[in-house]
Amino acid sequence: MSYRTLDARVWATNCLTDGELIYAFRGNNLERDKTKAVEAIRRAKKGEASADDSFPDELYVASEYEKISKIPNIFSAGGVWVISGRFAEVLRRFELGQTGLYPVKLFHHDRKTPFEGEYFVLAFGETKDTFVPEESPKIRNIFMSKDIWGPRNSDNEDSLALSSEVLQGFDLWMEKKVAHVFFLSDRLVDALKAEKLTKPLKPYRCRVVSNLH
Repeated sequence: MSYRTLDARVWATNCLTDGELIYAFRGNNLERDKTKAVEAIRRAKKGEASADDSFPDELYVASEYEKISKIPNIFSAGGVWVISGRFAEVLRRFELGQTGLYPVKLFHHDRKTPFEGEYFVLAFGETKDTFVPEESPKIRNIFMSKDIWGPRNSDNEDSLALSSEVLQGFDLWMEKKVAHVFFLSDRLVDALKAEKLTKPLKPYRCRVVSNLH
């Protein structure tokens, strides 16, 4: 099948595998129902929605020896992804579908001293199936027996191709055939850039293609 590249773009981020964004917190959802909490984490990694009570409403620094003074606007904590109030305010302007933003309080290890600011669990809940591997030469097959792909750790600009159907629907999503990545619409990235919130995402451009009949 032959494709042509359209004058459109969407964006991807590898922040889900960025070790600098992983912080050692523990969530009170593990105390309420560990099985349910672990399942919610598993589902969110695949872009599948879960009930809001599956996620923590309190997160605290796991170790008494860990001193955290500053946290970014998006980071991983206790197996879930957390965003600042500023980040959440931008996301709310866009079509998120079943992706949830659930309030969460952050505490130091004593579980009494709070971190300043407002925070939300970002619970991924939407997927699309628009990835075109044959038009993505830099991609690598993660599981040889499955149609699941992953990007390189760097040099990814224009390396992922998505079909034109990607331009419809949600502004933030995961792709069914791409692991450890989430995607953003062009207009969402523009809005995040305007608020200087894209630095931890390190977004890279994806090609949008249409098959030639």
